[in-house]
Amino acid sequence: MTRLRHRPALDVRVEIRGELPREDAEYARARALVTATALGPDTHALRLRLTRTVSGDRWLSRPALAQVDVELEDTGPVRVQLATGTARESVDLVLGTLTGRVVRLREQGDIGFAATYESAYRPQYVDRPLARRRIARHKTVVLATRTPGQAARELLALDRRFHLFADAATGRDSLVHRCPLSGVVEPCAVGSDAVPPLDPAEAARRLWLTGRPFVGYTDVADERLRVLYRRYDGHYGLIEPVSGRRNGAGTKSARD
Repeated sequence: MTRLRHRPALDVRVEIRGELPREDAEYARARALVTATALGPDTHALRLRLTRTVSGDRWLSRPALAQVDVELEDTGPVRVQLATGTARESVDLVLGTLTGRVVRLREQGDIGFAATYESAYRPQYVDRPLARRRIARHKTVVLATRTPGQAARELLALDRRFHLFADAATGRDSLVHRCPLSGVVEPCAVGSDAVPPLDPAEAARRLWLTGRPFVGYTDVADERLRVLYRRYDGHYGLIEPVSGRRNGAGTKSARD
């Protein structure tokens, strides 16, 4: 007797944040389902989050932010986050970019280092006064064990600015991040011995002075690597490693 194996129902979810016309929300849901289906039978889940900034942030030239995450059996998680002027444009751009990245991951094993479009479609930071900024999100994570090359590939596939991991050779806390060189975005790895010892207050001060999207530092108390990063709402986020090591899927990382 032959048993037929049924493919689980495709899990597609769309989350709408902020003010958005009903027609645009329906358009986003339809496009997400079409994209998930077109990616093939190894697609387990697709999440699309569409955010329209509130009226108080009308100065933003790209108020429509779209983020899509997909779980693929053959290549693992892939993530894209981009912003444009309209909701439908953001949906089309983020889903089209996701499809292109998945194709390249399947055919070549990576998405490459070039990302010339990113400066035009990266989400914008809210210019919140320094006195009103705070650490709005504090995440503790168990670092996955990776080589720097593996961590770099995950950083690109997950569309991150940085990625914390445990170095497979040394076991030490390590950080891979994007550093622009000659117009090309490439990952650069550093170990915990290459970042200064700081406390959160001094890290926030350096983040403000440099204008960078994040700062890595060694905590003075436990000598573990931390990352303090700018959130798009103008506040800060803090990522802190905890004891233990993971050898499976990538670490939980900040949404930058």
